[in-house]
Amino acid sequence: MVRFRNLKMVTLVMLALLLVLSACSGKKSSTTESSSSGGGGGSVAEKSGDSGGNGGGKSGGESVLRVALGLNPRIIGYPAEVTNNGPLPFLDPVVQSLVHFDEKGNHVPWLAESWETDADAATITFKLREGVKFHDGTDFNAEAVKWNIEKYIENKRTETANIDSMEVADDHTLVIHLKEWNSSSLEAIGFFVRYVSPAAVEEHGVEWAYTNPVGTGPFLLDKWDMNVSVSYKKNPNYWEPGEPKIDRIELLIIEDANTAASALRAGEVDLIQAGNIDLADELINSGEFDYVLQKNGIGAVGVGLIPDSTTEGSPFADVRVRKAMGHAIDEAALAETFGKGYWETTNQWGSREAYTFNPDVEGFPYDPDKARQLLAEAGYPNGFKTKLFSGLNTKDVFTAIQSYLAQVGIDAELIVVDEAQVQSLYFSTWEGGLMGHFHSVQPDLGLYMFRHLDPNGAFYAKGIIHPEDVLELLRENQKAPNMQVKTETSHKLQKLVYDEYAIVGKPLYIPMGIFIKQKYVKDDGFGLTHNSFWTPDNVWLDK
Repeated sequence: MVRFRNLKMVTLVMLALLLVLSACSGKKSSTTESSSSGGGGGSVAEKSGDSGGNGGGKSGGESVLRVALGLNPRIIGYPAEVTNNGPLPFLDPVVQSLVHFDEKGNHVPWLAESWETDADAATITFKLREGVKFHDGTDFNAEAVKWNIEKYIENKRTETANIDSMEVADDHTLVIHLKEWNSSSLEAIGFFVRYVSPAAVEEHGVEWAYTNPVGTGPFLLDKWDMNVSVSYKKNPNYWEPGEPKIDRIELLIIEDANTAASALRAGEVDLIQAGNIDLADELINSGEFDYVLQKNGIGAVGVGLIPDSTTEGSPFADVRVRKAMGHAIDEAALAETFGKGYWETTNQWGSREAYTFNPDVEGFPYDPDKARQLLAEAGYPNGFKTKLFSGLNTKDVFTAIQSYLAQVGIDAELIVVDEAQVQSLYFSTWEGGLMGHFHSVQPDLGLYMFRHLDPNGAFYAKGIIHPEDVLELLRENQKAPNMQVKTETSHKLQKLVYDEYAIVGKPLYIPMGIFIKQKYVKDDGFGLTHNSFWTPDNVWLDK
């Protein structure tokens, strides 16, 4: 058995995750300072304190948290045009949503105190938290929520595409009428839509709002030094009593992993998201720091190997060949070698911690003898030749996979292409061969799996089969009237997609987010729920 324990580690698929998480960088070299209210464009706030070599301590008598993040936001204050997860850590201190996740991926209240769903009437009714103010002193209410959602609709956001109309029942109740009932709409609207002051945006304009967030969060924007850092100061009028617990936050834009690690070692920053496995392993094994390894996969990108089952003459049109490919690969060895034990292996869509995880799924455990048997049954006793497409960042992992396949008779030519070519393959077929399956592993299968399995899906759809019973089950999942039905149909989908049809091939691993911090940083929330979400209102420094 080839285990590949000593193969050279590279950044690999973690970079693919960072591509999904990366925001578009602003190229302006300028500094934006904000008034404490966020509404008066002419006022200038106090300068931030000295940030050099003072992580986690007092800056001018204030408690300051400094976080290094390897991404560079362009927009913080106009969420309707924030189109990916990358900037979310920069939004979390200042703008909030109605709903967020707990550690299991369940929806829990935030700006909404509660909600009711009615599948028959195709409505979601949000009861909003009372007494909440935007940073400019205006009320957070149902009219403000409606206004913000309308901006998403105007920007043709998929999160709000299923909304037919909205009804303000009273100051703190909004009824959303859907075009059709879809159980995924609660998450799409509840979590991904965030709220800013309509008055501030209407007074100053959208372009001003890009860099001047006026939300409901526990902090106010203090200073944005473009391409360098974003600083926040405590919101004295925050709606949750006793919070926030610290005075200031500085989010430092440090894209180089070595620089971020050096800053952590020197005490210049308090927390980093590790983008390099070797550096992360070194920092963790030093014993000097605490760390959090994300468990539930929300916001993470899973990695698998997906066969082209539709191109004429492809051996993978036979389900036995698809399953043989799965049994040929030792995903545990890959995760150990390249992920140093920090990558989670799985045999289905999503994390083992998710409510959608079905323990009855057998999957394709490493068994080269079983792989050879299935190939022989399918008419390939001597194997066959095929192609294996890899991006630059997955080259080493896919070289190991190429060797595993060769052990059972699948002679795969490794073709390394650039990222643009990888993305073009998402929307086509891949010459009857194999390519990486990069997929959001959030547990809402009706939303995320649907993007791949629907015949008109956004990713991989042209290269895979679309059995009618799978599509029908997806529709049932989307129309589930409650979580019990949604969970039951999710488990059935996992079994059907993997054990019955092997539609999307072999799941390999999930490169979970790794957050490394000074031991005095407490309750920051990084890595506990969504990969890009944290809790600046709760964080405190034990020193």
